[in-house]
Amino acid sequence: MKNTVLFFIFLFIISCLGQVASDIYLPALPAIRNALGTTTHLVQFSIAVFMFGFAVSHLVYGPISDSVGRKKPLIIGILICIIGTFLCQYATSIHPFLLGRLLQGAGAGAGAALFRSILRDVYSGDHLAKVSSIFAVSRVFLLASSPLIGGYLLHFFGWRSCFLFLNIYAGISLIGSILVMKETNKYMHLHSSQISYIAKNAWTLISSPIFMGYSFCILLAFGGILAWITTLPIILQEVVGLTPVEFGWVSAIAGLFFIVGGFANAMLVTRFGLDKMLKVGLAIMLLAGLIMLVFGLFGDINTFVIMFPVVIYILGTSMIFSNAYAGAFHPFPKIAGTAGAIFGFLQIIGGAISSMIMSFVHAYNQIPLSLALIASSVLAFIVVVFATRGYVPDPSLGDSSSPI
Repeated sequence: MKNTVLFFIFLFIISCLGQVASDIYLPALPAIRNALGTTTHLVQFSIAVFMFGFAVSHLVYGPISDSVGRKKPLIIGILICIIGTFLCQYATSIHPFLLGRLLQGAGAGAGAALFRSILRDVYSGDHLAKVSSIFAVSRVFLLASSPLIGGYLLHFFGWRSCFLFLNIYAGISLIGSILVMKETNKYMHLHSSQISYIAKNAWTLISSPIFMGYSFCILLAFGGILAWITTLPIILQEVVGLTPVEFGWVSAIAGLFFIVGGFANAMLVTRFGLDKMLKVGLAIMLLAGLIMLVFGLFGDINTFVIMFPVVIYILGTSMIFSNAYAGAFHPFPKIAGTAGAIFGFLQIIGGAISSMIMSFVHAYNQIPLSLALIASSVLAFIVVVFATRGYVPDPSLGDSSSPI
């Protein structure tokens, strides 16, 4: 199965479900606010609600998949996502919409939590790094284009069409999970469903400074990403004056810089090592926040002065994700599901907290966002330095080119 194109396509689709669900409606936030008669803060809060459901679901799907396999939890998760999407599509007020977003996140988390574990089940060593690199670059194109697709759907068919598109996407994922997916977990044990066994695996990971250090680095970096995802749809459309389609294009072009940073990391990591490239990425993230702050303090606000620092931040995070993932996962092949659960939970909960904070900040310029980017990079650097002190990573671990 691991050599078939069909399996790769299926895994690609389910791995993107969560971020497509997260991002496709971003250009429609002002339209949804107006249609549902709610506030800007509550419609932005729907991003955080999705992320909370997304994060917590990782703690369920990962450990369960170590016990019963990957396929059954994946099917159940996609069904939950479809139910949540229907609630969003037909919502007439903000509260059922928020409930739908929560269910969307809880369901879509299955693909995000399990695709890394499935990759780890099927591939190993250099082969895993090679496939991960190809996989990562392929995913960026769809993930970057999600707001653009949403912008055009909004322009031609209205905001509810974004959720219709998402349900079609989830339906394809469900069919693939039933017909294409074969069980990949070679280490299934009935006793692994016991709380004591799950707790033992979780403690092995939580008590590892290396695993937690890399994971918290991801948490903080992803928090910065969700800060601008939450803030920019409103600032760029209602302050700067972009249309939803223009916002979609700007977001898509910026997102493609994940590939640029990924290729740079792939070329340099074997020469300089995982740890150094991780710190280079953090320095780039900090630079992005400082540049945005300077522009904000001078009162400049337009598409360039906002998106130029965002692009720099993306270049930095594209180096963070690949190296942190490789460093955190490599020592734990037999509990890859639990590792994926905790790793994914910490990453997404960082984004959820950041999004929640930013949704209640009265941001009419880029200064609050710049402070969030600076804080995320500084804190991540402190975590990496202290958690990985004295640890020398295997240089072969950092070959993936961007987050998978």
